[in-house]
Amino acid sequence: MGDRVRVVIVDDHRVLREGLRVILSTEEWIEIVGEAAHGLEAIEVVSRLQPDVGLLDITMPGTDGIEAIRLLKQNSLRTKLLILTAAMDDDSIFQALLAGAKGYLSKDSSASDLLKAIQVVHQGQLWVESKLITRFFEREALIDGRGEDGNGRTSAALTSKEYEVLRLLAAGATNKEIAQALFISEKTVKCHLTSMFRKFNVTGRTEAILYAIHQGLIRNCTSCQYFC
Repeated sequence: MGDRVRVVIVDDHRVLREGLRVILSTEEWIEIVGEAAHGLEAIEVVSRLQPDVGLLDITMPGTDGIEAIRLLKQNSLRTKLLILTAAMDDDSIFQALLAGAKGYLSKDSSASDLLKAIQVVHQGQLWVESKLITRFFEREALIDGRGEDGNGRTSAALTSKEYEVLRLLAAGATNKEIAQALFISEKTVKCHLTSMFRKFNVTGRTEAILYAIHQGLIRNCTSCQYFC
């Protein structure tokens, strides 16, 4: 994988942090550069060390994981944040994703899934279990079978260029990278994104990706848990 992936572990349980350190330390491509026991400490440690990936729980004393994610996205733009939590509250998980986390993993996941998730989010892609997205949309009863959901979203067709932008967006590409890949300007990329967001009736990139997954516009890779 080239350079080692620098990781910070954030959890209020010391035993879990030590367990994660043992698991991750066996991989030559991972370097654990720091730990934190709560949200405020996480903000300080991650902002100072600027790791490639931050593993953090949602439920922590003081500043919780969601608020920590919001602040970290402002102070540590290069760090990809991966939620590792025992909390099964779908709302909290989706709030964390919308706040800027690049993925979610439950604490009962296998070590191989954890390592794969770190690789995926480090590459800028989204790691979310498809069953979580299904639960979310089923619970909210978004789809009513008429091409329109409870939030007024429609399945308006994307143009071929918007679809190309969507695929690159889901792969974690920045506006600049999308522009270079499609040989268009960044201004044009922004126009395509604005049009796509309007058609999906969403306000941001992650919401657009999650909606596209549910609509089947982005397929779930059979060999992994992320989407392309």
